[in-house]
Amino acid sequence: MLGALIFAVTMFVGWTIFDLVKHKKIMKENVISGLVAAVTAGIAWYILFVIF
Repeated sequence: MLGALIFAVTMFVGWTIFDLVKHKKIMKENVISGLVAAVTAGIAWYILFVIF
């Protein structure tokens, strides 16, 4: 469970930094899309952890 949480936080930070570099400013839409991507990635990581 902790691994999935760390992965989700890392995804969010990486996604936000990528958008910051790409657009040169932080936009609300980019933060929300990073949050959605992070939650999705965390859930997928946890499901894979449970299966395997």
